Amino acid sequence: MARQAEPQGELAHATAVILGECGILILGASGAGKSSIARALIDRAEARGMFAALISDDQCRLLPVSGRIISTAPSSLRGGLEVRGSGLHEVDYEPSAVIHLVAELVEAEQAVRFAEERTAQLLGVAIQHILLPKREVEAACRAVEARLLHPAWKKMLSNPNG
Repeated sequence: MARQAEPQGELAHATAVILGECGILILGASGAGKSSIARALIDRAEARGMFAALISDDQCRLLPVSGRIISTAPSSLRGGLEVRGSGLHEVDYEPSAVIHLVAELVEAEQAVRFAEERTAQLLGVAIQHILLPKREVEAACRAVEARLLHPAWKKMLSNPNG
């Protein structure tokens, strides 16, 4: 049987998940918490009755398609999620997702408390981008959920004349 060729694209050291219809690409160094955040985001979404699944853990194949970035998993990693100290464990996964948000895990002093709208360029495509403190799973989950699922608060300016 002939091996099926991997699709073209660029490999990124990242983890990708899908929540509802929104794909999230989690970037960060080894040990920054990418897999833990992915697992927590999936668990939190499922607890709310929302669809969620892994796309790929540790390596993501990114493909620019019609002004969007599609993330897929290399065939050798499909359905595997790392648990540090225990290895890869089987999880439900989807073969691909359109990426709507890049969550980059950085040192705490580089993270932004009140994030402004910013974008990252991935293969020539602009995508929402947030900087989050690495290894802070709960805070990262709340920030990702807020960015994707809840509208930002806009202060209403009152009119002094009525």
